[in-house]
Amino acid sequence: MIFKEKMTPSWLKAHASYIDSSHSIASDQITFNRGSSSVILKVPLVSAGVLSDESPLTVEITVDNDVSIDQSAADHGFDIRFGLSDGTNFVGFKTVEQIKYNKRAPCFGIEGSAGEKLTGIRRIDEKVHLAGNMSFPDQFAFSLTLERPRWGWCFIAHEGGYTKTADYSKRLKLSQGLTFEVYAGNKKERVSIKYVKVIIIKTDV
Repeated sequence: MIFKEKMTPSWLKAHASYIDSSHSIASDQITFNRGSSSVILKVPLVSAGVLSDESPLTVEITVDNDVSIDQSAADHGFDIRFGLSDGTNFVGFKTVEQIKYNKRAPCFGIEGSAGEKLTGIRRIDEKVHLAGNMSFPDQFAFSLTLERPRWGWCFIAHEGGYTKTADYSKRLKLSQGLTFEVYAGNKKERVSIKYVKVIIIKTDV
């Protein structure tokens, strides 16, 4: 294991390399209010030069949500992208509001080019496999394997447990470092996070 941290609001305030100005922090959660259509959070995980590009890594991410955010209007709530970046490429998952569950999975894989905005986005199998009346989860779990083959999964505990897998074409250059990044979909999005837990495991040891 080369990294393990439960990122509380106070921890994020102290260690994040970037937090969008739309945020507000309480003792138990950090909220990103409407106003940003770009990256809202960046947290350095591994510095450049620590790993080789071929390092076999598995990264486990848990996001604990505030479920009180209104889910009744599309693109007004939790339509957020979570993932990993080497400063150039991004791989991760998108979560969607409850109102969209009749058309899209609660979470599904995405990849693209990192920066002030996430561009060149490719959605990976966003089709839904659950009923649209499922409630919004209080926690998402993500896992990404950064070796060949590059793949990941997202999980929620609802309805007896739901898992969505993703195969990625983009490759992160781990020698450039590794950053946890969060992107808003548009300026109407709002998200409140109680904590983020990240574990990075080097799988050849």
